[in-house]
Amino acid sequence: MPTRLIAGCSTGLGRDVARFVLARGWNAVVTVRDTASIADIVAQHPEAAPALKLDVTKSIQIAGAFREAQARFGAIDVLVNNAGYGYRGAVEEAS
Repeated sequence: MPTRLIAGCSTGLGRDVARFVLARGWNAVVTVRDTASIADIVAQHPEAAPALKLDVTKSIQIAGAFREAQARFGAIDVLVNNAGYGYRGAVEEAS
């Protein structure tokens, strides 16, 4: 069974991708900065959806998340790098 590691699962696209993957019976390593924000997803899929704390700006956490995912599922087949930061503003107002 393919395993996906999904960054940024607390809201929006990352959360929806995690739900989509899990609804199909696939494994999803769901990562967030605050694991409490995805407790509902993990509770519905305890075997297929481990929650891992991950701040993508911290390389030690990235390495740890990959190690944990590989230890649990053997391999990561798909990476969804959804975590990010948005900045909105008009061209003339943005720095």
